[in-house]
Amino acid sequence: MTLLAPPLALACTDYRQYLRAILVPAMAELEADIESRQVGLHRVFGANLFVAHAVDYIQAIRKADGIDEGRGGFVRQFDRLFSVEGTRLSNRKFELIDAINNALKHIRLDPKRYPALEQHYGPISFQSLFEENGRVLCILDGYRFDYARVVLQPAYKALTSWDFETVEDVLEFARDNTPISHWSADDELMASDDPADAIDQMIIACNPSCEHCGEAEDACCCAEFTYEGEQGRFEPLLRTDFDFDSVMAKISGAYSPRT
Repeated sequence: MTLLAPPLALACTDYRQYLRAILVPAMAELEADIESRQVGLHRVFGANLFVAHAVDYIQAIRKADGIDEGRGGFVRQFDRLFSVEGTRLSNRKFELIDAINNALKHIRLDPKRYPALEQHYGPISFQSLFEENGRVLCILDGYRFDYARVVLQPAYKALTSWDFETVEDVLEFARDNTPISHWSADDELMASDDPADAIDQMIIACNPSCEHCGEAEDACCCAEFTYEGEQGRFEPLLRTDFDFDSVMAKISGAYSPRT
């Protein structure tokens, strides 16, 4: 184990504490609200602030590690570096999180500070977010979507889907050296070769979640949303590791694949 210089070790410790004491509890409360469809505007703004400030903690680590970069440029590349998933708003989630946070502080953004972002989304203010039927929607030029599900949840997952057992683990993450892997219980089940798991594997494969909002088809509201001027829709996140014929053969020995 390499002994880190005190400023670098402290910056890594600060980030671990920030996650444990602030970001994780705040997002746990928001995610409970999302599941019960009782999302409040104040809760979303609070979680958005905490996610936005995670950037500052990670940049502090990188600065202590000798990486010279401006905050604006770092925010713009954050989605790519830290694997913020989701095809809608691809590579722009952290820019939008940062902009919404600053819009809350300053009422509306200074167009000179965010020219590229406002050219893409139009004017951004704290009023870009509003409550509607237990959700918080984001309304921008050509956009109308569930902000918590489409933006905050994928960004939060990117920040916390790692085991930061040591300060060295945090440093590898901040350096972008951590392998990208979002392993879930479903992934573990789908990787099983046990025939007893075959029926459950088929159920999971035949009931995919939406790749944009993460909800099942009967709960997905993407058809109510707009992205870049186009109406959204349920788009299933199909598994690339699913072999229909192999799973069916485990379920029934009488099954033979069509030729």
